[in-house]
Amino acid sequence: MFNKLSIRWKITITIVLLMVFIFTLCNIIQLFLIQVSIINQQHHRIEKRLTETVAYMDEEYNKKQSNETFIMDTRHYFEKIIQNNEMIRLLDTNGKVIYTVSQKMPKIDIDKNSVGQFRQYRLHNQEILIASKALHYGKFHGILEVAINVEIFSKFVKESFFILIFGTIFSLILSIISGWFLSKKLLKPIKNLNHTMLKIKNNQLKERVFVGEINDELSELGLIFNKMMDELEASITRQKRFVEDASHELRTPLAIIHGHLSLVNRWGKKDEKVLEDSLNTCINETNRMIILTNELLQLSKLEKGNEEIIKFEPCNVLEVVQEIINNYRLLHEDMKIDYVQENENIDQANITREHLMQVLIILFDNAVKYSKDETKINILVNQSDQHVQIRVTDNGIGISEEDLKHIFDRFYRADKARSRANGGNGLGLSIAKNLIDDYGGGLEITSEYGEGTTAIITLAVYRFE
Repeated sequence: MFNKLSIRWKITITIVLLMVFIFTLCNIIQLFLIQVSIINQQHHRIEKRLTETVAYMDEEYNKKQSNETFIMDTRHYFEKIIQNNEMIRLLDTNGKVIYTVSQKMPKIDIDKNSVGQFRQYRLHNQEILIASKALHYGKFHGILEVAINVEIFSKFVKESFFILIFGTIFSLILSIISGWFLSKKLLKPIKNLNHTMLKIKNNQLKERVFVGEINDELSELGLIFNKMMDELEASITRQKRFVEDASHELRTPLAIIHGHLSLVNRWGKKDEKVLEDSLNTCINETNRMIILTNELLQLSKLEKGNEEIIKFEPCNVLEVVQEIINNYRLLHEDMKIDYVQENENIDQANITREHLMQVLIILFDNAVKYSKDETKINILVNQSDQHVQIRVTDNGIGISEEDLKHIFDRFYRADKARSRANGGNGLGLSIAKNLIDDYGGGLEITSEYGEGTTAIITLAVYRFE
């Protein structure tokens, strides 16, 4: 039953039960302490009265040394000093009453077996506390009893009990009211979170939880939720853009292939030139789709949960750079490549040979695609204590400041018409960035529009264990 209640009712009931338990426990402790305190006070009072009475009788006996005169004189004295709700009684050893002096006290039974002890006696709704002591004066042997009526104090304890019960009930009512409003206030941020989540469920991704200035756990929960939604919205936006761009990129070659196949189907079968041109175009577009698909698969693999790099062999940066330079000089005889090595010795870098070659090929291809009439590339390699840096600079058309912000976005191209003509898919730098990031390195692109672009690769130096 309790589990089916709302959190608000659970908090309210829990607070009420806790408060009832606390108040009840405190009231019981207070009532117990009050009762103990009153009993101790009355014991002390009657004990003091008994001591004073015995002391007076001792003094009178020492003065007169006469049993008869001594006993009668003490009676007269006690009759003068007796107070309301008190009794002084003298008994012989057989329990026979010699005299009784009392003031508004009921008749009390005699109990010879309780000499020297405190005794509580209840009669006619009256509670009597009795203390006694054995007396020995010459030939006289007897028992002295002193009694007081403590009913007024018992009534006080009972009244205190009812007052505490009333206070507990009143506290219970206040606990219910305060628990209800307190739970409402505490659950308000959670209720806001719930409403926001319902709005988000209805495709309102821009909705966020309102977070006040109070710095508590619920506010922290709201901040974490908002941050999570920001990341989720950004991820969904990237995914949506990726699907749109991928669809757009695949649509063009498919349309070209479909058009040429339709052309061949209609009348190109008999025209060898048309047939050959159409087949070559279809093959080129198919190759372009294969390259695009491979790049998309590689990006998906690189971004699949940021998987840890499997154990690898570090690479010799100088060898990889030199191999890339030699290859591109063979492919592009008119390309001018200047190579500078600032440090005499360059340590191995924390990346595999294949991945570093792939990144450099992407940068060199971009330099060739977007170069001016004469392609010129400057390569600079240097090393600090902890990092190896490779700087690739071209003299191409450059990138505008606005386009530079999106340079690592998938399918993004500063000059879409020209890059498509050069066979670019806008995925190269995204792949390069992911590869370098996976090894804990950095890839930075700087450019000045119309002047050229510089790519800076920073890799950690490999330390042998």
